[in-house]
Amino acid sequence: MIWGVMMALLSPFLFLSCVDDEKFTTSSGAVLQLELDTLRFDTIFTGLTSTTERFVVHNRNDKALRIADVSLKSSGRSGFMINVDGQSGTSVSNVEVLKKDSVFVFVKVNLPRNSSMKPTFVRDTIIFTLESGMQQQVVLEASGQNFRELRAEVLKSDRIIKAGELPYVIYDSLVVGKGVTLEIEAGTTLYFHNGANLIVHGELKAEGTREKHIVFRGDRLDKMFDYLPYDRLENQWGSIYLSKDCTGCTLDYADIHSGNNGISCDGIGGNLKITNSVIHNVAGHGLYLKDTKATVANTQISNAKYNCVSIYGGTSDFYHCTLAQFYPWNADRGHALLVSNYLDDEEHLIESAHFYNCFVTGYANDEVFGEPGDKTLNLHFNNCVLLTDVADNTYFHDCIGESKDSVTYQSTNFKTFDTHAYIYDFRLDTFSVARGKGSSTYAELYPADMDGILRGKKPDAGCFQFVEKKKE
Repeated sequence: MIWGVMMALLSPFLFLSCVDDEKFTTSSGAVLQLELDTLRFDTIFTGLTSTTERFVVHNRNDKALRIADVSLKSSGRSGFMINVDGQSGTSVSNVEVLKKDSVFVFVKVNLPRNSSMKPTFVRDTIIFTLESGMQQQVVLEASGQNFRELRAEVLKSDRIIKAGELPYVIYDSLVVGKGVTLEIEAGTTLYFHNGANLIVHGELKAEGTREKHIVFRGDRLDKMFDYLPYDRLENQWGSIYLSKDCTGCTLDYADIHSGNNGISCDGIGGNLKITNSVIHNVAGHGLYLKDTKATVANTQISNAKYNCVSIYGGTSDFYHCTLAQFYPWNADRGHALLVSNYLDDEEHLIESAHFYNCFVTGYANDEVFGEPGDKTLNLHFNNCVLLTDVADNTYFHDCIGESKDSVTYQSTNFKTFDTHAYIYDFRLDTFSVARGKGSSTYAELYPADMDGILRGKKPDAGCFQFVEKKKE
């Protein structure tokens, strides 16, 4: 009885409240609060629909507002598309925003292809027209890059990919056939779709310069968050795979990042030479060498889920390399360096593995792991800085053992170590333990570092020579 009386007394107020919520104002002073005035898209490939961006439209007023029309100024000719509170199209109508409420506006864009070699800038405007006649707007901006598409391409004759051409986007892998040479000019960027690989059964020549690197990366140009491009994440594409039929591979000033693996070598017939290059942020192995003859110099190999460098058999020489195992996405990571005489219980004897003036470090207590088995492990380090016990002079000659507890450990070794935005710069910091620890004898083979800085008589270990900061 009491409950019934209370409901009878309250019902008029509940009714009035509902009515009040449904009152729409047409006052010219009642406007929307737009979360932003300009929505900018990162550069996207033409002909492909972008990921969806969004922003919020707020009604801070004490009464509801009705948006009579939300439309694109271009009527959709620009390539932009909108969805407002569930309605899609180039123009939607009668969008109601209750008092103290908000609605989402979703935007995506598909820019038409054209004949331009350079990115084409496109602008449009979303116009919000209220019942009062007041208009508000958000500007949309995007740049579209034309490209060449390669799908399951198998090269049966020699090919040169020129830097002045449209960028290539590779789907379903690019395969270099037996006896075929693929040459990539300096300044070229190859974009790989998720899962796509570069598979080489012939020969690969990718020789960049200090000013014009050759880049192997994923094809996502957008961001996961405002501060985090997908290009800084792992596993955005496949890897470079050199088969046992590969007759040789030369990489100079190559930037290979954000793949599943970096480079995998399956007992290639020719030589592998990597100089002045970077392999970074991969979900598997950085450099995987199986029964391979390899020379690696002035090169950074960093942040791999498994090992930055894995060597099973073959002959390897590393000069002035930085192997840095700071893989950030999983604590169950591999080593900076693994050298073994065995793979899957099969014997792959190391003929020789030599490291000169190298810097090998990471998160673990020990970043150098050797598996000799019952055979001699033909492994030698000369004038290196290593996060391991260097007491055994069978393997270590004039080397420095880095202490995990020392002041120089981890981030203080390097110029930038941002584990939030995944920004790493492995150039040496002021207090780096690697400074001055190399040998001038081995530095004569590579007298300048990756940046072209001369090493002089007191070379640093690793691929970068320390540079004093300029006084302001």
